[in-house]
Amino acid sequence: MGSQGGGGGGWPGLRRGFRLPGARRRVRGEVDDELRFHLEGRIEDFVARGMTREQAEAEARRRFGDLDGYRRQACDIDHRIVRGRQRMDWMASFARETRRALRSLRRSPSFSLIAFVTLALGLGATTAIYTILEAVVLRPLPYRGAESLVSVMHPTTVPGTGESKWGMSAAGYFYFKRQNRTLADLAGYTTGYTTVAGRAGEGEAERVRYGGVTASVFGVLRARPAVGRLILPDDDRPGAATVAVLDYDFWRRRYGGDPAVVGRTVETSAGPVQVVGVAERGLNLPKPGPFEAANDLAGFHVDMWIPLQLDDTARAVNSHQYSGIARLEPGVRADEAQADLAALTRRLPELFPSAYSQGFMDEYHFRMGVIPLRDEVLGERITRTLWVLFAAVGLVLVIACANVANLFLVRMETRRRESAVRSALGADRAQMAVHYLAESLLLTATAGAAGVAVAWGALRLMLALAPGDIPRLGEVGLSWTAVAFAAALSIGAGLVFGLFPLQARVDMATLREGSRGLSASPRRRAVRDGLVVAQVALALMLLAGAGLMIRSFARLRGVQPGLDARGVLVFTVAIPGSKYKTSDDAAAFHRDFQARLAALPGVQEVGATTGLPLRDFGAGCAVVFREGRPYAPGEEAPCVAVPKATPGFFRALGIQVQGRAPDWSDVASRSGAIVVTKALADRLWPGEDPIGKGLNSGGMGPNVGWYRVVGVVPSLHAAGLDKPPTEMVFYPSVATPGTYLWGAMRGATYVLRTSSAQPTALVPSVRRLLSEIDPQVPLVNPGPMTGVVERSMARASFIMTLLSVAAGMALLLSAVGVYGVISYVVAQRRAEIGVRIALGARLSQVARLVVMQSVRLAVAGIAIGLAGALAGTRAIRSLLFEVSPTDPLVLAAVALVLLAIAVAASFAPARRAAGVNPVEALRGD
Repeated sequence: MGSQGGGGGGWPGLRRGFRLPGARRRVRGEVDDELRFHLEGRIEDFVARGMTREQAEAEARRRFGDLDGYRRQACDIDHRIVRGRQRMDWMASFARETRRALRSLRRSPSFSLIAFVTLALGLGATTAIYTILEAVVLRPLPYRGAESLVSVMHPTTVPGTGESKWGMSAAGYFYFKRQNRTLADLAGYTTGYTTVAGRAGEGEAERVRYGGVTASVFGVLRARPAVGRLILPDDDRPGAATVAVLDYDFWRRRYGGDPAVVGRTVETSAGPVQVVGVAERGLNLPKPGPFEAANDLAGFHVDMWIPLQLDDTARAVNSHQYSGIARLEPGVRADEAQADLAALTRRLPELFPSAYSQGFMDEYHFRMGVIPLRDEVLGERITRTLWVLFAAVGLVLVIACANVANLFLVRMETRRRESAVRSALGADRAQMAVHYLAESLLLTATAGAAGVAVAWGALRLMLALAPGDIPRLGEVGLSWTAVAFAAALSIGAGLVFGLFPLQARVDMATLREGSRGLSASPRRRAVRDGLVVAQVALALMLLAGAGLMIRSFARLRGVQPGLDARGVLVFTVAIPGSKYKTSDDAAAFHRDFQARLAALPGVQEVGATTGLPLRDFGAGCAVVFREGRPYAPGEEAPCVAVPKATPGFFRALGIQVQGRAPDWSDVASRSGAIVVTKALADRLWPGEDPIGKGLNSGGMGPNVGWYRVVGVVPSLHAAGLDKPPTEMVFYPSVATPGTYLWGAMRGATYVLRTSSAQPTALVPSVRRLLSEIDPQVPLVNPGPMTGVVERSMARASFIMTLLSVAAGMALLLSAVGVYGVISYVVAQRRAEIGVRIALGARLSQVARLVVMQSVRLAVAGIAIGLAGALAGTRAIRSLLFEVSPTDPLVLAAVALVLLAIAVAASFAPARRAAGVNPVEALRGD
């Protein structure tokens, strides 16, 4: 019993579960001591009253009651008090160290400002590109269950054109939908433009993008209506009344969000449609249909959803105009679905001989492709572009951090005496760590906040410069994810920089040696020099990438597109089919409109086309046949671009034509006069004069009509300046007898050559003239043709600009890094330099010594950077045009630039070294 009351023992129930460290152990110990004191006092009192020790202890415990409960309550109360005090102490310590850190940074304004600006720029640039990368590439598509969505298409190899992706045919859609075993559902769609007629209270006539969809598309996308209903299977049957579902934003913008629009009939250029509902907000098709040029993916949307009403009993034709989108069965992978559909594809010649032959399947390498929808929307090229840019700005951030790390190393050397004083006054390693971490975290946190502001501004600039074919740019914004990314980078950098001073060994010898104890150790000099070498190497890699892109862009701009865009105004009109029902009606409209446009002051030439070069190409093609020369067995007719063009188009766009261009008499007589490009003529009639040759896109036969070639365009890069000359046929606006020409020319892009350097000044006059002819026809997207040409090079320009900015930042940071290290070395070696001068060294020798140290660092960095560039620049091979990723001229140029910058950065320290007074240097030492 005595041992229980002693200090070395423990009362039962008071020591149970007592193995807790630190403050919690102290709290429980104090509570146990307190309870033991009171319990012992009660026992002694009962013993004094005549009880035995055992009786006294039992009575004391009975009167105390639940001793363990009291202990737990007391421990909880005391522990809360201790935690509160610890929090207060921590906050006070944090505030104290923050104030000290702020004072310390204020005492070194040069260090603080350079480090702050360097980190802010590096963090801002990296955060901006990460924001785009996260929104476009890393974030899932905005559909429910997007991970199970796949794109269904037909990869092909078009002779003379290369790899291409075709959509599904109508017959193929029904066949794959019914026979597959791996898809939960399959949908098809196409996209295009229609005109919504003006109406009182709703605004003027407006050209809108529509999505022609199968009813299954809403089930595949798991879409929901915001108002009314979506398209049902009954709406999608041939002959059913045409209905429409409005896009949510279009509904709010044009109809003011009025639910009463449901049930209303809306007049469009394709005919009247009845509105049955409004789609939920944000619902859009993943990308344009296969016959619409994908040049504005950044803001892709549809304003109206209309059923396709495909006929599953119609004769199968080889026309692949519908994008396919499907949802996989649970547990099924995309490659399993592809294998399933590929087996079905091989049976197409057997099941649909009117549309597919085995020769076609072999010649075009016609096959089935099923890939995750996200990969199809982004595309390998866009994904690689964004990752390359992210890697580039990541290298800038690494260079910036290396620069700041060098600043901290230099600062650490100058503060070794301060650290020694702190240690001598009793500061332990943990206290020193808190002090230095507070200083570095304060610096990096403020730089991170500034970096977020830099990222916001950089994002606005980059989105303005970004090419239109990068999808999902409309979703890009400075989100909390981006802010968290910047915060994480800032904190990580602060922790690394704050630990630098702790690596230095501090002892009393530092205090005894005074200034002579401040020289850096060989290890720290090696680290400092290594950081400079790394900066130079990384800067060279970035400069190499930027140099390659600049040379590639120069080559691209040097390509002659085959047209003259100067002084040309372009705009689009879409005339309603309900009013202009036939090809002749449409042709009459265009002839009248062109004549009135030609009468406007300053207009020199006018023409129109359904496919504007450098903007509306690459979305589809049609086969062409030669008169009197059928293709050999197994040989398939080439599939080429086939826009329509009105008389005056070639002169208006400055396209040279050998032979002659069609005129309005050809249209009136239906002569079938056409113009082909030389690239197609050389393929169809090699070594022959194509003038007078017959051509069509409707097949061969005794009763088939033919178009006659009257002119040849020598060279036209209509699909892009980085593409070979385009194979194409310019058909007339009306068909010649016995031929098929895809309906009336209702949608057309007009080309006006003007005498003004500012062709857009004519837009008000054109708008007024069009309103006088037909107020239900809107004027769409007016702008200069030079803008079209520039946008065709937008991606190359965008990448070149960003890489050049990143390379410029890297070059500047590297120069600052070299300057800072050499300046510090000169300051540290001031006494040595003074001795050299005192012993007779010439000033030029002293300066050369400093410059050569800078050159040695630069040469080492250049050697490493060249090796990295030879490997790294291969990642941008697909982004280059007629330039090798290992172009020796570019690599040599950037190496010389970096060497020159390193030498220039050492001039000021070299002059300072040469100006050292030996007497003062030795006296100071």
